[in-house]
Order: sequence, then structure tokens, then C-alpha cells
Amino acid sequence: MRRGLALLVFAAALGACARLPVASDGMSFTQRRAALEQYDSWEIRGRLAVDTGERGFQASFDWQQRDDALDLSIRGPLGTGALRITGTPDALTVTTRGETRTLTDPENELSELVGWWLPVASLPAWLLGLPDPQFPSATTAGADGTLAALEQRLWRLDFVSYRLDENLLLPRRIDLSHGELELRVTIDNFTPAAQTAALN
Repeated sequence: MRRGLALLVFAAALGACARLPVASDGMSFTQRRAALEQYDSWEIRGRLAVDTGERGFQASFDWQQRDDALDLSIRGPLGTGALRITGTPDALTVTTRGETRTLTDPENELSELVGWWLPVASLPAWLLGLPDPQFPSATTAGADGTLAALEQRLWRLDFVSYRLDENLLLPRRIDLSHGELELRVTIDNFTPAAQTAALN
């Protein structure tokens, strides 16, 4: 009898936890987008899991954005397989295995290098939970005025979870797919430009 009562109490407690409200920044999607657009410079650190359908790998990444210029470092387990991409969407420099290559048609040439279509110009907006305003998109709204799903540039993005960071709801996990290719991006830290400048 006591055991049955304890199980009922435990189940009720779990149900109550499941209904606890998710932390919110109190903004609509339009308000949040306007706030995020004020951050033209930021740094994001996180982890990346890739499944091409034939092989898979995991890595950590550090993305620094300064206006339209990016500095992206990707490292595999124990620092192996380092890749660095710097420059603007119009002119990128890729360094890997001690070799440096300048890309004059960055998106297409980078896609050839990695072996799959990578719309790098749209990634800064996607990482912040926004569609790229330069291209058509289909969006699905989520709770608290967040973006739940996005279809853009032949990619499907599912914004699996968010967290409150810098008083804004920002993506915590994003699942991306393009054909057989699947990526899972987990964002561990978002730092606005003012804080990043203070650290450097």
C-alpha cells in the first residue's frame, strides 16, 4: 500500500515537473530578431556531430563573427583534424593539414572541399535561431516566439532546444539535414562582441 502510494506521489511529481514553464525572455520573434541584429559581432563555442550516410565524426568548434567576417576553427577528438576558415562570404581562406587555400567562390569551393553543400553565408543567422533574410524560407513557429523549424537553401533545420543566454532565448541544439547528410550542432556558449573584446 505504502509502495503504491509512493509511486503515485512520484508520478505526480514528475508530471508537475514536466509542466514547469520554460524560461522565457518575454519577447516575440520580431522583437528577438531585432535584439539579435544588434549583435553584429559575437563568439559561439560548441560541438558538432556529422553523419554523411557513409561516415560520421564529431568535433568541437569556435566561431567568431565580426560584422560580415568570420573566423571558424573546427577540431576533432583530442585536437586532431583541425580546420580553420577565415574571411568573408565573398572571400574565404581555408587552412587544414598545414595547407592554406584561398576561395574566390567560397560557398561552392568550400562545398567541394568538404564533400557536401554548405551554405556558409547563412550559418551566422541560423546559429542565432534566425532565417537568412537574403533568401526565401519556410518557417514554423515554436513556443515563446522562437523558431521551431526552418527550410531554406535546400536545408531543413529543427531547433530542438533553446536556453536563456544574455537575456535572450538562443538555440541550444540545432539538427540540420540535407539529403542523407545530417548535422547536430550543440551550442555551449554565446558571447557578445563587447565581452569578447574584453577577453582578447
